[in-house]
Amino acid sequence: MTDATEIRAEWPGRVAALHVAAGDSVEAGAPLVTLEAMKMLSDIEAPRAGAVSEVLVAVDQFVDQGTVLVRLQ
Repeated sequence: MTDATEIRAEWPGRVAALHVAAGDSVEAGAPLVTLEAMKMLSDIEAPRAGAVSEVLVAVDQFVDQGTVLVRLQ
């Protein structure tokens, strides 16, 4: 069994968009979440291929640096 990979916010901001849902398969580099900080949008990408086991945030939610956004299996 592969350990889960936690995808965390690299900076504080607002979740502008979710590009995946639990159960989705993703390739490395696929956008998972778009964060808005200081009016700039940045995609948080999958570091590896896998399946999304959990999405832990919602659109318009404010997150702190280090908040777990998505878990990949």
